[in-house]
Amino acid sequence: MSSIHTKTARQAALDICHQLVVHGLSLTELLEQQLKNLESERDRAFCSELCYGFCRYYYILQSDLKTLLKKPLKSRDRDVQVIILLGLYQIRFMRVENHAAVNESVKLLKRRQKVWAKGLVNAVLRSFIRNMPEQNDESAVPLSEQPLSDKEHEHAYPQWISRKINDDWGEYAAQVLQAGNQRAPMVLRVDLQHILRAEYLQQLSELSINAQQHSIVEQAVILDSPVAVERLPGFSSGLVSVQDAAAQLAAILLECEPGMSVLDACAAPGGKTLHILQSAENLQVIALDKDEERLHRVTENLQRAGMDAQLICADAAQAESWYDGKQFDRILLDAPCSASGIIRRHPDIRLLRQADDVAGLVEQQKRLLSTLWPLLKPGGRLLYSTCSIFKDENENQLKHFISVTDDCVELPLKAVQWGLERPVGRQILPGFSNMDGFYYACLKKMK
Repeated sequence: MSSIHTKTARQAALDICHQLVVHGLSLTELLEQQLKNLESERDRAFCSELCYGFCRYYYILQSDLKTLLKKPLKSRDRDVQVIILLGLYQIRFMRVENHAAVNESVKLLKRRQKVWAKGLVNAVLRSFIRNMPEQNDESAVPLSEQPLSDKEHEHAYPQWISRKINDDWGEYAAQVLQAGNQRAPMVLRVDLQHILRAEYLQQLSELSINAQQHSIVEQAVILDSPVAVERLPGFSSGLVSVQDAAAQLAAILLECEPGMSVLDACAAPGGKTLHILQSAENLQVIALDKDEERLHRVTENLQRAGMDAQLICADAAQAESWYDGKQFDRILLDAPCSASGIIRRHPDIRLLRQADDVAGLVEQQKRLLSTLWPLLKPGGRLLYSTCSIFKDENENQLKHFISVTDDCVELPLKAVQWGLERPVGRQILPGFSNMDGFYYACLKKMK
């Protein structure tokens, strides 16, 4: 066996979660690096489940740990803390035998050269098991199958996020918090230029892949369970792409017409760029992103479908470095944001995003709007979107922009079926209509 394949799923999960909490690295990127070192699909799935669960319930697990420890662990022992939290997650939220969760957690200490902590890890996990309700009542529902209470849903977030959701969304807050703790479905976008959705669903059915059509977004398909993209018919040729239904609305709302010039600002990883190119003939598309590595993902997305756009690595807010003076018919500004609407899909946002990040993002969005607006032709449209649910990044941002921009009017979105109508634009809240949290507003430049 190659030496690269020596990790167990739990060892990989420990390495990933430790890097995440200590160095603030992205879960998606860490999984991408580590999963290829695991040989079986089962191990990869188990590792992913551990990492996603660790992030999703980090604050609840931390609360459990505080009650179990006589004194907090030292900062140099964050790896021991991660081992205990992963053990608690297996006991509380997974169908892992308690003894296996304890024994395998203790084994992980050897990998970190922390064998001194064997007694501590063993005692903490066994203490939690002893105090679990089903140990005292045989008829009780196992802990792993008990739903969280509304208060627990709220406590699964850092306090600043749950407070902001409560402040912004009042009557909807409990639903939003609960939705953010669910597993996000795998959603596909079918290229309707080449195949009907019903025909694609039939192809999936023939491969025993269960899926349903989305109730609102006409090209969206929701899989009952995630599958490897290699199993999806037509994925390698661009017939189908992985993209949440809310994100699929962007290209639809742009309403591109054949031959138009389009700017996709902040384009990576390229799902929306590809959808724009597939939405009308002969579009002249510039896809812009300041992250060269992420721009490679745009290239991969377009090559898969045999599509072509002009890719530029530059900061959209510094137009002098890339703009050639030709105005655009359409601009998609999928603005950098807190990503608060996609926490169910990227639960590490709870750990990585900080409260004071939002003000900086609001300023960045403001700069992008003011820089890109002059690049739009009179009569053209700019679609502003974020995957945030915070009003400061969305409706408040757009209200301010319209108030200080003389030649700008809002175009009402044709969307009686999705999202909440706001003073400007529409807001989709996480889980509503089985979509991620997204905001859209369309602005037209007066002639």
